Amino acid sequence: MKVCAGIVLYNPDINRLKACIEAVLPQVDRLILVDNASDNIDELQNKLNSDDFIWIKNDKNLGIATALNQLTDYSIKNDYKWIITLDQDSICEDGLVKKLYEAAEAAEDDKTAMVAPFIIDRGIPEAENKKNTPAPETEDVNFCITSGCLTNADAVADAGGFNDWLFVYDVDREICIKLLRKKYRIIRVNDAKLYHEHGLKTVTRRFLWKKITYRNYAPDSVYYMTRNLVFMLRKYGTEYTPGPFKRKIRMYLAFFVKFIFEPNRNQRLKAFKKGVKEGKAVNIAEG
Repeated sequence: MKVCAGIVLYNPDINRLKACIEAVLPQVDRLILVDNASDNIDELQNKLNSDDFIWIKNDKNLGIATALNQLTDYSIKNDYKWIITLDQDSICEDGLVKKLYEAAEAAEDDKTAMVAPFIIDRGIPEAENKKNTPAPETEDVNFCITSGCLTNADAVADAGGFNDWLFVYDVDREICIKLLRKKYRIIRVNDAKLYHEHGLKTVTRRFLWKKITYRNYAPDSVYYMTRNLVFMLRKYGTEYTPGPFKRKIRMYLAFFVKFIFEPNRNQRLKAFKKGVKEGKAVNIAEG
């Protein structure tokens, strides 16, 4: 088994990052850290043992998509067919890489592009995670997040790579669509667990007769989420699940509730309008 791992960094919490590194390092042959111009890069280099991994340091924040493309390129150039990509706040369970790799090998075809674990979200109640946990089996899926995913680097390159323009949100959803269009498979191993801790905790508000759960994103995040959502709806239509109409309703309803209850309302509204405008204006053939 020859597998490398890559973690994309942007202003990470050092203790959480160390836990992420310590969990995956014994499971792979090589670890690469791609830093997107973190403000705490000097502290990171001082406190992390750089003998255990390779740094790729960008002079500015190029976004998650570009960092993932850098990891893909590294894998191909260094003869790693498989790379497991991780967010800086995700923790692999013991034996995760082995489970994913064995599932990839068991597929016995050249069309397996991604092998994903089941995600345990530490930001939601334990009972909710248990309710969502499927039976312990391996199954084909249409979507997975890139964190914790064992990825065939050649397949990603064949599909055109990650979309640099998206920068952050919907990067993983778009690559899945492009892989499926190329007739590649995406597999999820439900008894392989990745523990994911989102930097923002969920907030639940009651609006009229319905409870709405969301994360209170900063205005910059609202801009990218809105812009990319509009772009994805325009470019991929019903391939971007759930259906476009449902996605639009969810987008506007979630924003409306946050606009009512949360701070920075004017900034968030400006970011939302800017995102809609730019998502409509971009050439979908080039974006």
